[in-house]
Amino acid sequence: MWKAQNIPLNIIYEDQYVLVINKKSNIIVHPGNKNVDNTIFNAILYHYPSSRDIPRAGIIHRLDKNTTGLMIVAKNIYCYFFLKQELKKHNIIRKYETIVNGIIKSNDIINFPIKRIYKKNNVCMNVHPSGKSAITKIFVKNIFKNYTYLKILLKTGRTHQIRVHLSYIKHSIIGDQIYKNYINNINNNKFYETKINKIIKRQALHAYCVKFMHPFYKIFIKLNVVLPNDINNLINFLKNVNI
Repeated sequence: MWKAQNIPLNIIYEDQYVLVINKKSNIIVHPGNKNVDNTIFNAILYHYPSSRDIPRAGIIHRLDKNTTGLMIVAKNIYCYFFLKQELKKHNIIRKYETIVNGIIKSNDIINFPIKRIYKKNNVCMNVHPSGKSAITKIFVKNIFKNYTYLKILLKTGRTHQIRVHLSYIKHSIIGDQIYKNYINNINNNKFYETKINKIIKRQALHAYCVKFMHPFYKIFIKLNVVLPNDINNLINFLKNVNI
């Protein structure tokens, strides 16, 4: 039996059918073998006891432990299956903001299949010909010296998709220790890395926007949240430092 735990949820939108939360960093969404409690799942069981009767406590899509931002949760079984179908049909729009290593000069579509790879003591994802279709659209918002601020639109939702795709094109996300991969052409790399590591302790990735069809009212719900402080501080540092 999964534990119900009194963990606060930052609720952005709620009615009797649907809940949208703004997930903070350093919290896992679903329990697993190594993490059986202190998750978003446990928090939902506490605040919404009837969610025990819904698969995954109504959670429609997940975010990585250290990714912040918007997540949709269904509050009854009908809404759960409706929204899962919408997700499967790519009708739920999810937008992200991130800061990556290196300079990306133009918008692009990253279209490479992704497969789960099992490594010793770890499971990670990788671009692989026999993987599942994965499409990520990237839009350049700002270019700093040696770094790029991107907005991202997910067309599919594979595990770690954004992180894997950006790493594959040699522009991994700042702070991503698992998929760290970029072309090092920075003369003052150590200066930047030392400063950045003090500002942000995780991958600089935030789900800032969701848009979905309400399962009962059949109207579109569009929600946005601002960047968390650590990513804002990172952007301000990169804007103001020019070496």
